[in-house]
Amino acid sequence: MNETLKKLYELQTVEFGETLRPETEARIAALRAAIPASILSHYDRLADSGKRGVAPVRNQACSGCHISVPLGTILELRRAETIRLCDNCRRYLYLSDEPAAAPAPVPAPKKRRKHLVAVV
Repeated sequence: MNETLKKLYELQTVEFGETLRPETEARIAALRAAIPASILSHYDRLADSGKRGVAPVRNQACSGCHISVPLGTILELRRAETIRLCDNCRRYLYLSDEPAAAPAPVPAPKKRRKHLVAVV
């Protein structure tokens, strides 16, 4: 994950997850100082409307809006060179460290018995 995005995700975790105490306010101020103003202003617009500004990509979909993310965007996120937004909800995207859930095994079809009919 991109270093700026890590700090943005940490900021979101602190702001949405904890009650504000003096030590968390200092942590928030330090994180905000490390994030570029343009990224922070976009994040704040989302947060002001009650939305989280950062969303993980799971199973090739944005977990914020559940819309499929293009493969090119996923590859860029893997390289961690740039910060990408979801084309639909405009949240900052990152690749989730959680492994994709394995599909449920499909049971084998039951064999049908042939019924013999006696001809008299």
